[in-house]
Amino acid sequence: MRVRLLSFLRRPTVLTAGVAMVLRGATLASRFLLSILLARMLSPSDMGEYGLITAMLAFGLFVLGLEFYSYTLRELVPASPAKRVQIIADQIVLASASFAVISIVAVVAALMGLLPKKILFLFLLVLVTENASLEAMRILIITSRVVHAYIAGFLRGGIWVFALGLLMYLEPSTRSLEMVLIWWAGGGLLAVVYSALCLLDLPWRNLRCYRPDLGWIQAGLRTARPFMLTAVSALMLSYIDRFFIDGFVGRHELGIYTFYSTILIGILSLGTSISHQFLPRIISGHAVGADAYRRIVVLFLVSMLIVAGGLVVVAGLTMGPLLRLFGLRDYAEFIGVFYLMLPGLFLRMLADVPSYALYAAHSDKVLLLCNISAAAVTVVSNIVLVPIFGLAGAALSGAFASAILFLSLGVVARDRTRNYSGRPTETAAISNDTHARYN
Repeated sequence: MRVRLLSFLRRPTVLTAGVAMVLRGATLASRFLLSILLARMLSPSDMGEYGLITAMLAFGLFVLGLEFYSYTLRELVPASPAKRVQIIADQIVLASASFAVISIVAVVAALMGLLPKKILFLFLLVLVTENASLEAMRILIITSRVVHAYIAGFLRGGIWVFALGLLMYLEPSTRSLEMVLIWWAGGGLLAVVYSALCLLDLPWRNLRCYRPDLGWIQAGLRTARPFMLTAVSALMLSYIDRFFIDGFVGRHELGIYTFYSTILIGILSLGTSISHQFLPRIISGHAVGADAYRRIVVLFLVSMLIVAGGLVVVAGLTMGPLLRLFGLRDYAEFIGVFYLMLPGLFLRMLADVPSYALYAAHSDKVLLLCNISAAAVTVVSNIVLVPIFGLAGAALSGAFASAILFLSLGVVARDRTRNYSGRPTETAAISNDTHARYN
């Protein structure tokens, strides 16, 4: 029995999954550590400034990437090594043009006082290293270098947090927002260098006389257009409330809200990483037939109810003791806001179920409309509720928007799964093979 167990654990797929899980867990743990670290070392006002910067970075990353990866990843899978370097080169050209535009906008924003001048360079540095490291990770995954991708992810978002925490503990003069951005950019740069070394086996010399394929880039932008709208809607659900809080309530209160929001985004990322495991099975079930499709959707729903419910309960029970443990009295005064944010988190995680079901059924327009509707609810409810109820209004706005997203997706997905009468197709085996190789 012991020999069989050791033999099983030594299989490449098992080792890969184990290493990936450990690295993913360490990266997620670093997000929680960063929230506690900043709350302990910075004032709530500085934490609020950090919240605004991360929100602007999130929207900046969208503009820089333009969801173009949704097109390039599909093109990279069947491409030869020579074609892959051309695809990567074309994506770099597009990102460079986007970065030039963002840089001009950032400079104007700094001159108008919307972005602190003292962090303008660091903001742009973090933006470019975040984008480059994120795209490099995606390329590593799609080229079957999964473990290397998770190592790059740990360099990008994990290891520098632990190092910075130790430095801030030992040297009080390093407890500043600027130092956080410096180390953040350094982590992204490490990930880019590591990813580049992992991709050295590609024929980069072939690019010496290569000219960017502008027609191919334009075709990719047209393909990515609906993904852009969906991505913007998702970003608004997660970050737009920070701007309303800063405008209607104050920077101090925004810092408290950012602390809780950052932790919940980390929990949401954990839930998303779990739900991603079901996507290939849902796609395969849809290809096999109606019964298989319905069974896997029901299993997915039950699983996410357990996962989301468990995470929300654990978060609710542990937050109070953690605040007392780390002496975060300013944040403990607003713990009721955290509890108001939990229903929204629960519904956001559950929304993956109808979302993936509709994705497998190729209901892209429905997905787009539901996400846009939820984003519109977020904006309107924040405008109405934040000036009246403050942080509680922002938390309620998030819950309302998440409810709209889940219910609208759920109603349509329920109708599609009930009425689906598909026949088995040959794509089932293809779906399994593809996700086994790249996930």
